[in-house]
Amino acid sequence: MKKNLLKEKLQKGGAASGVIIQDPAPQIVEVLALLGFDWLFIDCEHSGLSVAEVGQLVVAAEAQEITPLVRVPQNLPAVILRYLDVGVAGIIIPGVESVEDCLVAVRGAKYAPEGVRGLAPVRGADYGLRGPLGEYVKAANLETLVLADVESREGVENIEAIFETEGIDGVVIGSNDLSQSLGFPGQTTHPVVVEAIHKILGAGRKAGKPVGGVVRGGETPRQYIDNGYQLLLTSVYGLIIGAAKPFLANARG
Repeated sequence: MKKNLLKEKLQKGGAASGVIIQDPAPQIVEVLALLGFDWLFIDCEHSGLSVAEVGQLVVAAEAQEITPLVRVPQNLPAVILRYLDVGVAGIIIPGVESVEDCLVAVRGAKYAPEGVRGLAPVRGADYGLRGPLGEYVKAANLETLVLADVESREGVENIEAIFETEGIDGVVIGSNDLSQSLGFPGQTTHPVVVEAIHKILGAGRKAGKPVGGVVRGGETPRQYIDNGYQLLLTSVYGLIIGAAKPFLANARG
């Protein structure tokens, strides 16, 4: 099990810049890594990416030392297992609303005695070629990140308990779905939504665990860092749009 460089950076209090990717494009992964991004948010909830395609993205990520995490489509141990087996360094669980949701995720992501993840000499375990599987189990349980994606009123109401759940390493805020759950679809800067986000950030500070969020148009990563975020996100599409619009505007005079 390779050392989780993202987890190490977060534990030292650093901020980590990540990119959401929804397409099977290993070359894009290489470019993002060479540019200096820290981690990938491979989105299998809002995309058609297969497990095999995720595996190819992971190979590209490992070659250039960018940490690959995947948002799984469902919080089910059998689903979580398949992504971890191809070598992702951690999982992001969508729609977390309770301690029970957290416990399901942790059980699925960790080997015994911390969880119920099935053990086999798969790619994530270097095919069993780097030593006894028992040693790999210890390393995997230590290095694998488990993040809760909180994106609903219920998740905010239970946020302190979510952060306190053993095995949950941090929270990513799904602000679009959160705004919808709170009754203000798409209005991520509405005072009610902002208040909920501040509650999540406060709970993260109290628990000493990182919080992540998407940096939106007109905002800067530094603003997010100053507000207490450690996991900074943009998307491949956002990067393209952000560069394309001024280029075209200038070209068309």
